[in-house]
Amino acid sequence: PENPLALQEHAQSLLDLAETNRRAAELAFEQLGFDKQLDTALVLSGDTLHEWLMLSHDMTELVRALPPEHLHQAVRMIGEEDAINLLQAASSEQMQQMTDIEWYTEGKLDRKKVRHWLELLMELNEDEADQALQGVDINALAQFMRPSVKPAIDKDNLLLALHLNQRYLFTPEDLDARDDLARRFLDYVYSVDRDLFGELLALLVGEESDIVEADMYAGREDRLLKRGFPAMAEAEFLLEIVNASAYGIEWPKAPPQEQPASRELAHSARTSTPFLLHALAWGRARGVLGERTEREFIKESASLANSLLLAHTKDPGKPEVKAEALLAVQVLTSVSLEALAFGRLEHAVETLKSMELRELFRLGWSLTREVARDAWLLAMDDRIRQEGLSRNLKWLPEHLRAAVLEAEDLMSWRRIAATANDPMATPESEKPPELLTWPRLCRLRWAVW
Repeated sequence: PENPLALQEHAQSLLDLAETNRRAAELAFEQLGFDKQLDTALVLSGDTLHEWLMLSHDMTELVRALPPEHLHQAVRMIGEEDAINLLQAASSEQMQQMTDIEWYTEGKLDRKKVRHWLELLMELNEDEADQALQGVDINALAQFMRPSVKPAIDKDNLLLALHLNQRYLFTPEDLDARDDLARRFLDYVYSVDRDLFGELLALLVGEESDIVEADMYAGREDRLLKRGFPAMAEAEFLLEIVNASAYGIEWPKAPPQEQPASRELAHSARTSTPFLLHALAWGRARGVLGERTEREFIKESASLANSLLLAHTKDPGKPEVKAEALLAVQVLTSVSLEALAFGRLEHAVETLKSMELRELFRLGWSLTREVARDAWLLAMDDRIRQEGLSRNLKWLPEHLRAAVLEAEDLMSWRRIAATANDPMATPESEKPPELLTWPRLCRLRWAVW
């Protein structure tokens, strides 16, 4: 693929030409071929992307070839009203992703936003709207319309007709709409897609509100999880190893037990709460972190947990796996935060203000990978076989063998998560795992070395 900068410069030259000679710019655009047009579109954003697509005689194919998140970003930057021709060209999948995000505020259906989008959809002609409406969640539509729409005919007869699958007998006149938007949208849906109108009618009249609402949120969550919060590429990026020294983190130059005065290693490693949660609580209690900051970290933790599951091809629909992933995120971000802040809560709060949680996660992941990799290399060293020693490391002193095996376990995010389990929930016959902290990670690394 061409250099993105070269593609951007060439696009700008054509857009500059379009200001003086539109026809020449359009001809030059067509001569590029579809692949070059798309490659260029992928490195553009906002108004520049919009203008680039408008050089096409029919932008539909190009728009539908864009990743949904790329199109969504463009629509947001341009503004929905000004990007109406992009919405006209969007596929049902792209529209679904946009409405799954735009119709909700903090995970709840936002009626004001839905009204705005329905007004936009009604600006599309029937052919364009048919594709767009297929991407709208019918359960969300029903929940939005329910307070404004009531049957105008006998409900029992209506339910019987729906049960017999005779929904095509009904028209918008069989429903009372309490506001102008609801009336106009019912008429619009009926003229564009009779099947969709019938499905909407069945949900409004024949299904309980709480069931439709549960299906709406569950369906949206499933779709978002399937897309990966935010996507597979993001998940893979999160697990790339970063250089800890670039953040000023250095491993102790002597075994931790020989540095009792060191503040960063004096922090108790046997606490049952990850350091990140300590720092958030400490910052909130002293008023140096706002409630919004705490909420954003909680939301971002959930997003990171889902990316962790996606990267390891685990089913995010299982509650126990989601809980484990969230614990792993809390422990890994805590390890890096504690290392950066030298165990000091006041420094940790300042770090939280300046760094994103995803960056802390990548750093914590990288630190544990380093220790786990060294432990694995030690356990698999060919010299063990050459000297006739056992592969299970029983020839090591017991405390060193235990430390090496624990360090090797850091290859598994689920083992990392297990260290954050509530000790009260552990059977008495089992010793609760020790929470992984930065001081503990340093001790494990020294044991391996």
